[in-house]
Amino acid sequence: MDLEIESLLFKQVEKPKHHLMTKIINVWENRYRINVYTEIQEDNLTKRKIHSSYFCHYEPGKLTIVDGLKNTA
Repeated sequence: MDLEIESLLFKQVEKPKHHLMTKIINVWENRYRINVYTEIQEDNLTKRKIHSSYFCHYEPGKLTIVDGLKNTA
């Protein structure tokens, strides 16, 4: 089910450059928090951060983004 949710999300929003992983957390019933992580090399360090986060309602075959936040830093 997580693969379907991730696929439905990236049909609605662009997958970020340097995508590392997508973490899908069931909050209650069919509501999910989806955090999209990126990884970059900077100053000889590997930096991982939440690129964007979405609160979604999922029904089989359909994902509705209720609220979203994109990290612009």
